[in-house]
Amino acid sequence: LELALDEKSAKWIPDQGVSQCFKCKRAFDFFNRRHHCRCCGRIFCDKCSSQRSTISKMQIDSMVRVCARCYGNLQRFQARDAE
Repeated sequence: LELALDEKSAKWIPDQGVSQCFKCKRAFDFFNRRHHCRCCGRIFCDKCSSQRSTISKMQIDSMVRVCARCYGNLQRFQARDAE
């Protein structure tokens, strides 16, 4: 599941059936909650989705939760667009 950064919205994975973080594989429970990356739509724990970024290609101008991978990609794209 990849999201092209020129798409208007992420294709969120439904919470049901996701029992662990996409990155670290830590099981979700009452204390380790699910969080969607607003860019790719995958589900992560808080630690693996702690970055915040705007997503200009999706017309999101406020700082929203993104995973580490999307954060790195967004920073590269936004730096390139600023040039």
